[in-house]
Order: sequence, then C-alpha cells, then structure tokens
Amino acid sequence: MILSPSQQHALDKLLPVARIATDGSRVGLPLNPRTHSLIVGPSGCGKSFLARRIAQELNLPCMVVNVSSWMIQGARGNNWTFNQIVEWLGTLKAGGVLVLDEIDKAGGGVGGGGVESEWRQHIRLELHDVLDSVIPPCVSLPSQNEAAMSATALWEDTIEYLKVLPGDERQCLCDQLCHRVFVVGCGAWQGAWKSNTRSLGFSTTAAAFPEPPSRQQILGSIDAELRLRFRDEIAVLPPMIPEDYAAVARKLVTKIPLHARPHWDKLIGQAIREAAAGCLGMRMFEELVLKAMVLAQAKEVIGQSYSNE
Repeated sequence: MILSPSQQHALDKLLPVARIATDGSRVGLPLNPRTHSLIVGPSGCGKSFLARRIAQELNLPCMVVNVSSWMIQGARGNNWTFNQIVEWLGTLKAGGVLVLDEIDKAGGGVGGGGVESEWRQHIRLELHDVLDSVIPPCVSLPSQNEAAMSATALWEDTIEYLKVLPGDERQCLCDQLCHRVFVVGCGAWQGAWKSNTRSLGFSTTAAAFPEPPSRQQILGSIDAELRLRFRDEIAVLPPMIPEDYAAVARKLVTKIPLHARPHWDKLIGQAIREAAAGCLGMRMFEELVLKAMVLAQAKEVIGQSYSNE
C-alpha cells in the first residue's frame, strides 16, 4: 500500500498513538488516555486507505464498518452491525484496528423537517457505546453464537491478560475494546471544506478548489457529542494535487509488471491530470493498473494470433 506525501505524514503522526491504543500499556493507569482518532478530508483523499495502512503497519487485524450501512441495518430494527463488532472483538488476541468509515453520516442535531428519526438517534447512541467501550445487554455475545466462538483458548488468553473473571464475558469484551483496539473515525464533513473553497479565475465558470479548513472550522462542523469522544488532534488529509499523484506514481511503477509498464507510461500523464481535476484520489491508480494490464494482455493475444498465422 503506497501512500501520498500527505498520507505518509498523517501515518507518522497516528502510528505512535495506535501502538499505545493496542499494546495494553494503558491497563492499570489512573485514567484512560483517549486514543480514538479522526481522519478528515474530502472524498477521494484516501482516509479509509490510510486507516487500513495503520493496521498493516502494526500487523494487526482490521475491521472496517461503514456507518451509512450501519444506519440502514438500524432502520431495519436489528443490532447486526454491533453484533459483528462484538464477534470481531472475540477473535482478537493482540489488538486490532476498528475503522468507522463515513462517520460523519451519523449526523447529529435536528434535521429532516425539524424532527430526527428515532432510528437515527438509536444508531448514534450505538456508535457512542462503541466509542465509550460499552457493550449493552441487547447485543449478543460471541459465546451465544457457536460460529463466532471457535477457540476457547483464545478467551483464556484474553481473560488472563485483562485479569477479568471468566464468567464476566461482557466485561472482558469491553476491556478488550477499551485497551486493545485503536478506533479510527473517517469522515468528509463537507461543510468544513465548502466553507473554505476558493475559486480559480473570475468568470462564472471558474473552477473551485477546496483548501484544508482550519482546526476550528473542522471542530465546528462535527457534532459535539461525537467530537468529545475523539482526540483533539485531528489528521486532515487535503485533496491530492498533481504532485501527490506523481509521487505515488514514481513509487508504484516499480511494482507494475514489466509487460504492462509501457502502457502505464503512456497513460499516466493524462490520468494524473484527470484525477486531480476530478478529485479521484488513490482509486485512480487502481483503475490505471488494471487498464495497463488489460492493454498489455490484449497486445500479447494479438501478437500470438499473428505468430500462429
């Protein structure tokens, strides 16, 4: 997983916090330092990409939960998402990274004609429970689901480490979430970026470019109850500019199959210009690698057909 310069800078800032969040060093402290971290930036800047890279660097399991999907499940009146998180906690042995993607979709405050739906409030409260390391009684435990509980020894190790009574499975899971999981919230909070947009040119068709908002602008756009559950230091990823794409391309080209590189070289310049204009982010490279490989494969097939003739 290759990172842009701004992503690498954010990774260097987040990794020390992630290690403290997952190595159990906070157990027994007179207070529990908050390690939950926010990654904020416009769509396509690589927020969830960066969050998964943190787990890779620490060699820890990663679970990505899309808050928008969580809200859909909540509208159907079930605890499926929370149950999935709890089952994942039951599989951890040396910590993990929990990514709450699109966390800004949880919203907050009044909306939708003046009254917020009860299910939306319910999902936000479930989200708060996760951030507060609370597993409510309505959520089933892994031991209540045979498919999720395949190794008794795993629980014995967790219980021994956290010094939790074997019978108190719910508390064991809460402590696992509190002391061995790094929680990352990824969100765009478009309002903060829109309020910091500049125009290039003076005509009515002038292009608009979002600039990184200030910390005060970001904090002001986040629901207060949610914001207080995260660290004050926020990782802000600006939109990728052509120089960022070029830096990633220089690292990535060495890992492209040799037979596909000529096609990559022909496509990369135009691809960077289009990606920067459309704020496509890191996914541009996924498309470009595939296109180069398809073209290389097609050329190889054509060459073989000529040789057969």
